[in-house]
Amino acid sequence: MKYLTENKRNYLEIGNGKQFLHPAFYGNLAQLVSAIDGAGLKRPNSEDVADLVYDAFQDKNEKYSAEIIKILEDLFLREFTGNLYLPKRDGEEVHNGVIVESNPSIIKGRTIMDKNSLIKRLQSNDPLVKFVPFGFKTGELPKKGFGKNDYNIARYGEERADKIEQVASQYKFDPVLNVFNSVDKEIVRGSALYSSGSIVDGDRLYLDGYDWDDGGNGYAFGVSREALGAELKESSAKPTQKILYSIEDVREALEKANFGPLADSIISQLSK
Repeated sequence: MKYLTENKRNYLEIGNGKQFLHPAFYGNLAQLVSAIDGAGLKRPNSEDVADLVYDAFQDKNEKYSAEIIKILEDLFLREFTGNLYLPKRDGEEVHNGVIVESNPSIIKGRTIMDKNSLIKRLQSNDPLVKFVPFGFKTGELPKKGFGKNDYNIARYGEERADKIEQVASQYKFDPVLNVFNSVDKEIVRGSALYSSGSIVDGDRLYLDGYDWDDGGNGYAFGVSREALGAELKESSAKPTQKILYSIEDVREALEKANFGPLADSIISQLSK
């Protein structure tokens, strides 16, 4: 993990080139959104948090890595990933499960997830929206195979879910997945990642998708948009990597992730 200073700002740069503004922002959801957006940064979704935490565990004794691990222990890192839990409704195509959305809309400090619009995005194969039927395992789960859990894959993607499994393996006890496994009404919840080193709970990793609604104070590292744009360009240039989405797909994803006008700049770089 590198410590960089650019334009009078300090960043933590991890192995894949992503840069996170340092120090982390602290506050409730509304305060974090205001601070991150006001600084012109991208809100960190689950993939971003997985990358950051995984990198921290590559050298746990390094100053900034230790700081990130301590945040997990003391409070939590917020992931800007929404969970819309759906009850069982016979006759409906999408029900009895959870819709996971990367970078959901947040208005006046509340996460907004509209079922109908999200279903349309699912049907159009929007990469930022996933659906997981209930039936996946929750609660305390074995470290081995933790990254293969259907919910974890939907939330983090396969590559990052594997990173989360490797992080979980660093703790003494098995990780815990705190999400609903059934509901009787629609429920919207946010996402958080934390650990516990207490005697009561044991030393383990927690993936949370129901305890933290939009209240409660936590930490979040804003992501540099410029560095992320460079990362996307580098990835697109790799000859062994398959092109999964069209330029328009990428543009739509960037806009939905609140990149705003910067989306045009990133698309321009990717198109070269």
